[in-house]
Formats: sequence, C-alpha cells, structure tokens
Amino acid sequence: MAERRPGSRRAARGRGSHMQTTGRQARVAIDRRTLMAGAATLVAAGLGPARAQLAPRPLKIMVGFPAGGGLDTMVRIIGDKLREQTGTSAIVENRPGTAGRLAAEAVARAEPDGTTLLAAPLVVTAFYPFIYKTLPFDPMSDLVPVTRFCTFQFALAVDPRLKVETVRDFIAWVKANPGKASFGSLGAGTPSHFLGLMFSNATGTDLTHVPYRGSAPALQDLVGGSIQAVFDTTASLMAQHQAGTVKVLAVTGTARSPRLPDVPTFGELTLGLGDIEAADLWYGFFAPGRTPPEQVARLAAAIRDAVADPTVREKLAGLDVAVVADTPAAFAEIVRADNVRWGRVIRASGFTLD
Repeated sequence: MAERRPGSRRAARGRGSHMQTTGRQARVAIDRRTLMAGAATLVAAGLGPARAQLAPRPLKIMVGFPAGGGLDTMVRIIGDKLREQTGTSAIVENRPGTAGRLAAEAVARAEPDGTTLLAAPLVVTAFYPFIYKTLPFDPMSDLVPVTRFCTFQFALAVDPRLKVETVRDFIAWVKANPGKASFGSLGAGTPSHFLGLMFSNATGTDLTHVPYRGSAPALQDLVGGSIQAVFDTTASLMAQHQAGTVKVLAVTGTARSPRLPDVPTFGELTLGLGDIEAADLWYGFFAPGRTPPEQVARLAAAIRDAVADPTVREKLAGLDVAVVADTPAAFAEIVRADNVRWGRVIRASGFTLD
C-alpha cells in the first residue's frame, strides 16, 4: 500500500482548487479576448465602407482654379474631414486655366478607379457643351456626377440713383429709357453673363452686356454710374447693399439669402421669369466616366458624411454658401436639367469661346 504523507489530501484539495480557479480565469480571459475581437470587428465594419472607397491609394481631388480661392478653400475643408473620418489622404491638386477646363479634361481622362475626383461649378456640364465648338471630351458622358456639396446665389443689383425699389420698377425704367440701360457681368461666358441674358429675354428688356474681369471692377462701375445693373454673387454684393451704395433687388434660388433676408427671390415676384427663377448655382464632385456605380455611391456617402459634420458646415456657411449633399442619381438629374436650362439661353445668344 502506498504511503500517504500527512497533509497530502489537503494539498491535493488545494491543487484541485487552484486548477479550477486557473481554468475559470482562462475562460474569463478567452471570453474577454472574444469580446474585444468582436468589438474590433464591429468598429471595422462601421469604418469599412468609407475606407474601402479611398483605398488602395490617396484620393486626388482636382480643382480648376488657383489655390486660395473660394472653391479651393471649400474643397480643402472637405478633404481634411474626409482624411479625418476615413484615415485616407485626400490630396487637392490645383490645375487652373480656361475657366476650369484643364482640370475637367484631366479627370475625364483619368482611370475610373474611384481615386480621382473633380470639384467644379455647374459651368462644366451646363456651359461647356455649348460655349466650346471643339472640346476634347464630353462633359455629360465623360464625367459622372457624384454629389453637390453647396449651392450659392447670384443677385440683381442696381444703381440706387435710379430710384427703383423693385424688379418690376427696374423693368419699367429700362423700357422707359431705351438704349440707356446696361448690365455688368463677371466676364463673358460666366453665369452672371447668362443670368443677364435670361433676365433680358424673360422681361423683354433691352440691356447691353458689359463684361468685366471679375466682381471688383464691375461693382466699381456700378457705384460710379457707368452701368445701371450687375449680376453678381450675394457674397460680393452684401457689404455694398448694406452700405447703400448699390441696391439688391432679387436673388436666384428657391430661398432667400440668410445674409440678405430683406431681399426676395426672383420666384417670389410672380413675374413669370422662367429659367432665372430656378437657376440655382452649385459646386459639386464628379468622377471619371465609367467609374463603377458602387464606387460612385461610396464616394458620395463619404462626402455626405464629411459635409454633415457641424464644424465643416459652419466653415462653409462662413463662405456664404448653403451646404447640400445628393445621391448620385439625384445629382445626375440636376445636371441634366441645368444642361437644358442654361443651354437654351446660350444657344439663343450664339455665344462661343472658340
């Protein structure tokens, strides 16, 4: 018979208790690891779609205007938020020239792999097909609408010395003074040029177009009395309107400008002004043609998340724009409608740049 030493039973019980405790601790440790792994999986699942859309390399956003301008500033704000939210770099590349045409052409020719975007105003799809006789790409088929990110407003401002209080008054003044009324634009072929033509056509007024190189010289001549009216952005006109050196009569878009709440929209005036009443101006993102729809949808979703951030919205609002975000399908419909709307007035004018 084997000899059992004194206390061996207690020792055995101790060892058994220790083994049970160790087993429980191991199970707890395994459960904790499983829980943490599951949590990590959930987090990864939440981030997965946003990260997948920008991989395997940084997103390049092409801007057809110089660094430091309004569009460039907005795109960099959005790009920073995309990088913060997705962990993938968004690189802004400025390629100024020919009113954004160089950047648009570069994106139209880029690989449709979901890593290149164009940030552009509506002129790319609403104006280019009509103002250029020869264009090396088709904006309506070689660029895919992703989403808008903001809208902004233009306005009709007049010389306060005309003593007109409303758009109806201005129309009456122009008709009573044939050959004496002119309007300034920010340049030939710009939205302000064709807004003036829309207004003239809709109201049956004879307004001579005077193109300027930007807002500052146009406003200087309006204040000086060399021209009687100008179509310019609300951001450019606000200070002069508040100072009383120009009088803003109406704004484009479907809602009044928060910065100029006393000024009606053209649509409120019930004058039957047609296209100008629905002439929303916007900036949006486009991908190269043939980019797969699922990649376009992921890009749109990531951008919508970025512009939904309160800090981003506050920064963009400070630039006097209204933040918007669309599905690709909704944006594509807006692009088609604007192409028809602006195409009518551009074709009727006979204006081209080449």
